[in-house]
Amino acid sequence: MKKKIFKHIYVSLLRILPIKKDKIVFCNFSGRGYGDNPKYIAEEIHKRNLNIDMVWLCADKETIFPPYIRFVKMWSLRHYYELATAGAIVSNVRIDLGVEKRKKQTYLQTWHGPFGSKRIEGEALDILKKEYIVSAIHDGAITDAIISNSQLLDELYKRAFWLNSHSEILRIGLPRNDFLVNNADNIELITTIRAKFNIPANAYMVLYAPTFRDDYTTDGYKLNFEEIREAFENRFCRPCWMLIRLHPNARKQVEQMKFTSKIINVTSYPDIQELSIASDAVISDYSSTVFDFSIIKKPAFICALDLQHYVETRGLVDEFYHYPFPFSESSEELIKQIYDFDEIEYQKKIEAYFGKKPMYDMGNASQKAVDWLVNKMKEKLLK
Repeated sequence: MKKKIFKHIYVSLLRILPIKKDKIVFCNFSGRGYGDNPKYIAEEIHKRNLNIDMVWLCADKETIFPPYIRFVKMWSLRHYYELATAGAIVSNVRIDLGVEKRKKQTYLQTWHGPFGSKRIEGEALDILKKEYIVSAIHDGAITDAIISNSQLLDELYKRAFWLNSHSEILRIGLPRNDFLVNNADNIELITTIRAKFNIPANAYMVLYAPTFRDDYTTDGYKLNFEEIREAFENRFCRPCWMLIRLHPNARKQVEQMKFTSKIINVTSYPDIQELSIASDAVISDYSSTVFDFSIIKKPAFICALDLQHYVETRGLVDEFYHYPFPFSESSEELIKQIYDFDEIEYQKKIEAYFGKKPMYDMGNASQKAVDWLVNKMKEKLLK
C-alpha cells in the first residue's frame, strides 16, 4: 500500500516537470527489446541526424542496443520520469505505461503487424482479459495516430480499436516492411542469410511460420514436413530446405518437434523479416505472414490443421475465408496444392484481391512516420 501511495505521488509530481521537445520514448512489445516498427522509426531518426534523445523502455538489461539508443529499465522510477517528460511516445502494443499522457505530448501507436486472421480488440471481447480491454480503450483515447499498411487494416482500426475522433490513420505502410520492400531482390543479403544455416544460394527455401494457440496445443503444427519438403523439391526441381519458426509465444512447443539437416528450427532467430526475404515461399495458418509474402510477390500457402478448434477457442474474421492464398486442412491437401501450383494463376489471384483491397507498403514508411512525428511534436509543443 505504501509503495502504491509513493508511486502515485511520485508520478503526479513528475507532471510538473517541463516536457523535453527533443526526447522520444519507445516501447516494443511491453519491454521485450529492440525491434519491430519502433526500431525502424528510431533508425530513420538516427539516419537523419535529428539530434533527438531516443529512450528505449526494456525489461532485459542484457539487451543490446545501438549507441544512439538510451536504455531505461521498464517499470523503474526512471521509466516514469522519461515518459512524463517525453516530447513523444512510440509503442507497438496497447498497454498502460503508468503515466498519463500530457496535452503537449505526441503518442504514435505503430501496432505490430498487418491485417490478421484472428479476432482482436473490440471483436474479441469474449476472450480478452478485462484488464487488457481497459488498457486498449485508454490507448485509443490518447492515440494521436496509428500506422496502417492496408485498406483491411484501416477498416479494422475504425471498427475495433476504440480510436478517438481526432486519431489519424497513417496510410503509409509498416516501417518494418521497408526492409522487405527494399531488400526483396538483394541477392548478396539473401545469400548471407542463407549461409547462416548452411543453405546453398540456389536451393528452394520454405519458411513455416504459424501463429500461437491461446491454449498452447500443438495439433496445428503436426504437418508431414518431410513429404512437404520433397513436394517442393520435386515441383520446383531444386534441392529444398524448410525453416520452422514458431511464434515467440509458442517457443516452448518447438521442443516437441523433430528436425533434420534439411528441416531446421529457427524459432529463436530474432528477425523474421530476414527469413522472409531469404525464403522462396511460406506456409502459415492464421498468421499475417502471408500478407508480408504478398508484398514481396512470393507464394504463400495456408494450412489450417486445427481449423475448427481454432475457431472455437480464438475465432477468425470473415475475411479469412476470402483470402486468395491456396488453402488446405491437411498435409495431403497441401502437398497436392504444391504439385499443382501455377505461378501465373497465383499472381493473377493475388493482384485481383489486392487491387480491390490495396496495401500501402512502398518502402518509405519509416520516412513518412518520422515526418509525421517531427511535425506533430512541433505542432503540439507550440500550442
